[in-house]
Amino acid sequence: MNLNLTKIIFITLMMFSTIISISSSNWLSMWMGLELNLFTFIPILNFKMSIYSIESTMKYFLIQAFASIILLMFLINKSLFFMIQINMMIIIPLLMKLSLMPFHLWLPSMIEGLNWMSCLLLMTWQKISPMIMISYLNLNKTIMFTIMMISLNNLFGMNQNSIRKILAMSSINNSSWMLIAIIMNEILWINYFMIYTILNTMIIYILSMYNINYINQLKFFNFSFLFKLNMLMLIFSIMGLPPMLGFLMKWMLIKMLIYNKMIFILIMLITLTILNLYFYLKMTYFLLFNFNLFNKWFFQNKKNNNFNIILFMNFFSLFFSFMFFY
Repeated sequence: MNLNLTKIIFITLMMFSTIISISSSNWLSMWMGLELNLFTFIPILNFKMSIYSIESTMKYFLIQAFASIILLMFLINKSLFFMIQINMMIIIPLLMKLSLMPFHLWLPSMIEGLNWMSCLLLMTWQKISPMIMISYLNLNKTIMFTIMMISLNNLFGMNQNSIRKILAMSSINNSSWMLIAIIMNEILWINYFMIYTILNTMIIYILSMYNINYINQLKFFNFSFLFKLNMLMLIFSIMGLPPMLGFLMKWMLIKMLIYNKMIFILIMLITLTILNLYFYLKMTYFLLFNFNLFNKWFFQNKKNNNFNIILFMNFFSLFFSFMFFY
């Protein structure tokens, strides 16, 4: 993305608004930070203006504004009546902002019209403020774990061909893991979030470089060996297969659950995550078994040098993971 002064200003304000939300000492200041974040993120969604990006921006604005109004109403009631039970109500608009079940259906349809840079910010940076605000709530952990288990069961991506929607479903799944991590231990959540951000940045960089939007595009092009190796390692990492870096972030949470004797929650987490692996198995199938029968779709890879850094990071993360497993 080519940066100019306007883009730098909006990106800086977006980061500044997140810092306001997570460093405030009262809920009203946190709400103000969320509103500033909303109005600085909307121009970022329209850096490459098109009909699809305008439609997605309107969806995002309406849903986030509605969630902010509900959050403000609950905060006013909490300050006026000192209601302890209002904590369970405050989490509803925050779940809407995080696009977690049962308020998750807006994310896959909205993300389809965005460019890759906006998708990356939406799936990573925009999760920071609502998650930290949820960690400030004194909630019943049993109810929270129930909400997260429901959020893990997002099987709507089984028949999806769009890579953006598949990554959106993966974002919903990983958000549930991150919510459990931030309730158990904030340091654990920071590690999980950093690894998740690195993996998404690398795979979105490759997808944006080659303008790959659908799984079928992996079938019709004869990509180079380096491209397939990078994509396979990144897909395996996001799937959470050992000993990749993506399994490390889940392994830290698994150990924490074992130490706290939450075996049932752990079994449900692993079982529902295995069901979501089908999203990525379709991508690996097209990468491993793409027989190029049509010369007019032959793709000559001229950008091999750009993969050197990503390939190094993939292998470095592989050996880095071994240090923690053994």
